[in-house]
Amino acid sequence: DQLEGLLERVEIEVMSSPGDLEAIRKAITSGYFPICARLQRNGSYTTKKHPQTVHIHPSSGLAQVLPRWVVYH
Repeated sequence: DQLEGLLERVEIEVMSSPGDLEAIRKAITSGYFPICARLQRNGSYTTKKHPQTVHIHPSSGLAQVLPRWVVYH
């Protein structure tokens, strides 16, 4: 709902169907590509813009899940 509201505010047409989470994930990942990292086989992540090894903080909720891609700040 929040994303849809932001799109309406800047007059961008909603192109995907409601509930199409894969399209939303792709849009966010492509828009934030400079601050994305991909999971490596050893459990660390490699950033994409300036390749370097990074790790999820142990206290993060993602530390137990290890998603294939993360967008970080």
